[in-house]
Amino acid sequence: MRKPRFIAKQGRKPSGLLGQIVVRVMATETADENAFALDLLQLQPQDAVLEIGSGHGDTLAKAANVVSRGSLCGIDFSTVMHRHAMRRHRRLVAEKRIEFHFGSSDQLPFDNQSFDKVFAVHTVYFWEKPLDHLAEARRVLKPGGRFVVGFRPAEDTGFRATYPSEIYNIRSEAEIAQLVRDSDFEAVALRRHTRGALQFSFVIGTSTPREGCQPEATRS
Repeated sequence: MRKPRFIAKQGRKPSGLLGQIVVRVMATETADENAFALDLLQLQPQDAVLEIGSGHGDTLAKAANVVSRGSLCGIDFSTVMHRHAMRRHRRLVAEKRIEFHFGSSDQLPFDNQSFDKVFAVHTVYFWEKPLDHLAEARRVLKPGGRFVVGFRPAEDTGFRATYPSEIYNIRSEAEIAQLVRDSDFEAVALRRHTRGALQFSFVIGTSTPREGCQPEATRS
């Protein structure tokens, strides 16, 4: 069944009373693929990590179990998401373990080469000009840093049939991988993950060349 536009808009940017419900649903529904993204990041205790589209903040809170000596930052352009994350994870915020920023990922409020790891899950659909957002992710990543973008691809026909194209820019795996390459990421690789009938794709890039690496596709 095709989702109504007002529900799809809430998926893009939760707002109002309905948005407060949506954020709680999203925290549960996306937990599996967010955990998969964390595994792909290969987190280390000292890492500085940025999540683009940090939403409910649960994924960064989970990352805090590994990143014990580094820093964790999230950015989201939904005021509902931002307030929810700040409130839900107020202890980690108070301890300065996590920072949540309000803003857009095409203008990140961070210095060049600030992070060891950058990731974004279920956000690429909403980037009308994806190269602007990817260029910012590349800018704030340290040399040798790792970038992961997770999404449901156009190859998932159920996704294309369910979500309205006027709100969701649904792109193929090859298109996302090429956009990542065009943003000067190197050693671009593809991983796939499934949850029931749902298909998820993850494109991984690094900020420096790695000789001998070729794009690969594997399924978990």
